[in-house]
Amino acid sequence: MDELGFEGTPVGHVTRPVTAQPVAATADPHAGIPVAVPPVPAVRDGNDVADVGALAVRMAQQVQRAHAAVVEAHRAISAWQLRRLGSPAPYAAPPQAPPDAASPPVVLAPAVPRQAPQRPAPPPKVPGAADYGRALNTLKAEWSAKMTGTARSAEPKSAGRNAAFTPSLSDWARLGGPAVIVRTAVRRLREAGALTSGRVEVAWHELPPSGPVPLSPVCHPGGADAPARCDVRDGGGRTLLTVSAGTEGSSPPDRPGVPRYPREFKPPARTSVDRLTADDLDALARGDVAAVLGSAFGQQHVASELRPEPWPERLLEEVASIAPRGGHWRQGLLTATTLPAGDGDVWPFLLEAVSEVLRVYLFHRGVHLCLPGAHAVPVPGGTAHGELLGPLDGPLGLRVEISRAGWVPRPFVTADADVTSADGETVARLRDVGVALYGRPEDEPLLHFDNAGIRLTSVGSPAYSTEMHMAHASEGDVAQLGAASGQYGTELCPVRPRLPGGDFLMIDRGVEVRQGTAADRTGAYGVSEYDMPTDPWYCRENGTRSVPALALMEISLQPAGLLSALTLGVALQHPDEPYVCRNLNGKATLLRDADPRGTTVTQRLTVLSVTDLPGATLHRYRFELSTGGRSFYEGEALHGYFTQGVLDLQQGMDKGRRVPPWLDRQGTPPTGLRRLDARGDARLGTGRLALLEDLVLVPGGGDHGAGYVLCTKPVRADDWYFHHHFFRDPVMPGSAGVQMLFQQVQAFALHTGLTGDLPDPELGLVTGEPLSWNYGAQILREHRQVRGEVHIRKVTRKRDRLLIRADGSVWRDDLRIYHVRNIVLGNRLAGRKGGV
Repeated sequence: MDELGFEGTPVGHVTRPVTAQPVAATADPHAGIPVAVPPVPAVRDGNDVADVGALAVRMAQQVQRAHAAVVEAHRAISAWQLRRLGSPAPYAAPPQAPPDAASPPVVLAPAVPRQAPQRPAPPPKVPGAADYGRALNTLKAEWSAKMTGTARSAEPKSAGRNAAFTPSLSDWARLGGPAVIVRTAVRRLREAGALTSGRVEVAWHELPPSGPVPLSPVCHPGGADAPARCDVRDGGGRTLLTVSAGTEGSSPPDRPGVPRYPREFKPPARTSVDRLTADDLDALARGDVAAVLGSAFGQQHVASELRPEPWPERLLEEVASIAPRGGHWRQGLLTATTLPAGDGDVWPFLLEAVSEVLRVYLFHRGVHLCLPGAHAVPVPGGTAHGELLGPLDGPLGLRVEISRAGWVPRPFVTADADVTSADGETVARLRDVGVALYGRPEDEPLLHFDNAGIRLTSVGSPAYSTEMHMAHASEGDVAQLGAASGQYGTELCPVRPRLPGGDFLMIDRGVEVRQGTAADRTGAYGVSEYDMPTDPWYCRENGTRSVPALALMEISLQPAGLLSALTLGVALQHPDEPYVCRNLNGKATLLRDADPRGTTVTQRLTVLSVTDLPGATLHRYRFELSTGGRSFYEGEALHGYFTQGVLDLQQGMDKGRRVPPWLDRQGTPPTGLRRLDARGDARLGTGRLALLEDLVLVPGGGDHGAGYVLCTKPVRADDWYFHHHFFRDPVMPGSAGVQMLFQQVQAFALHTGLTGDLPDPELGLVTGEPLSWNYGAQILREHRQVRGEVHIRKVTRKRDRLLIRADGSVWRDDLRIYHVRNIVLGNRLAGRKGGV
């Protein structure tokens, strides 16, 4: 009662008689309309208890004064919040400045720590008195609801149930547009009495508008077969959002299982920072990303209007931990703390707090570096589910597990969150909360290609294309891009030359692209970059933990497809039918021992020849990989771009003849034949690089009498590479077949005792040995079997040095389709483990 100014007087008890006095009209500070309070006669009974009317007069006067004070405080807080933003509202067009003009620093007022809401003590009971305390509590609740609506809502107090209104600029900037829209729907459902089960669903149908627009909440009461819901529409009649009230017993969809090989979201920048204080969060909110996470996250080189937009008001007290590969799905795990707002808007507050955690995660991954004016929005088309299990009192803990992350159509994450009280009890659960980062304008069909220079290369120059463009070249809508370019409509066949996807994508940024000056387009070149992780999957899963041949081949060859698409226009040829890319042959040499892990690998390609054929185009390239300014891998390759009719003409290595492996041509089993099951042998590869199954070893067999290995394994429709290579065009990559042959040579060395007396028996690639390959057909999901054989040519032992040379072939069912020459493995020298 003290907060209403009753000076500790018990409710319903008056210490002296109340004299009837006329009361002057009192101005309502909220509505600006004088309110006349009629005189009330004084009536007392024998128990010295005041008449209800007299008590109501005093209560009304005190409440009005308290309300006026609250309104003034709210105005002061709003003014402080606007100063705290320190920049125009997100949707406002910022002032134009020359690109080289330095932006003045933003000076912000110090953050005011939020306090957990305090509950007032209950009023003392008066023996024998009427229960005026209950009536007063009801009155307080009504006033509190009105004041809360004024302080935190974007809706005008007088708006009808379904009346349109335009949020204020201050609310839109302070809370953020998505929060304003969600709060509008939740408040209308609460007013309708529909939020009774503690469950809600929040479904976004469109991107939120970039600034305040007329909003029309439309409530539907629901029935036996449909829950109550509220749709929020914009001034154009588009439904932006639907909030549905869950029913008892309803539950979100079943959680997806952990993928066999969880995708690793590869960040544009890396940091060792794994926790953030309130001051750090405030710095991120005002754009000082580099000051918190490191210089690689900064964008001081771009104009102010291209930098990330200011964040809404902070709800998190701290982010206690960030584990990029933690959690159930191994996509990321974050823990944070927050304080409840105490205004009754439970679900909007929880959604906003979890969304803030996800926004922190995207910036912590450096995704903002690829977008002009990066800002966080709910994932369009996503539906978040919430379940309230207990009261939200005091500090709350958030445990947020990333379930999905990707780049298409824009960088996004979705997550599940558990909300716990101070004593560790789970008080709420949220599922499938999604946040995406978009740039301005949000509907840019060409993916901000003109602003790609906001992303810097490893040497600090503007990039030609970014990680987001590479993801779209892998999994994006090429028909949309073709239409946006003005060259083709949306009827462009989606089966196009693609980059590999997911963890198999090994190109990050375009550095430079140049057209060839010759009439046949030769001489064109491209430079790109690939940031090799410090512990990439292909090293973890390689038996020797060194960089395998598969990775070096992919890092070398993937930029060729991009160069042909961008510079030579291959991607838009034959627009009305499937058109695909296949590597036909190549050769490569490791120039020096190097360990490129944790470095940026520069990829350089030059077009050597162009051959146009009916239904096909052939491009020959020279490639070179370097790190730290020094080359370590080089070679040449031939890519073919084919219509399906031309691709079907491939006949394998023997002009269509069925030539069986060497072992099948032997009349009797060779002497010394041994059968082995290579599954589970971690020395040969694990996970995605466990490419061997049933082996047959013949120590003195093969074409050269020096040794022979045959591997047989089935083709499985869920083999990992079909999902990544390529989108809409699944095919086993040739590099996987070559890697299988390298592993067979290693199996021969391990199981024939060649490495038994070596001080370091791990085998790896050897410098100065040119590897060559030819591909004559493809392996698809519908094929039955893959077989690989190697013929050992020569084994060289010199003191502690072992060198094994071999040739090999790969069969698809009964057709030989690959031939690989000069497969060379040698043991790693001391101190050189982990390189190539």
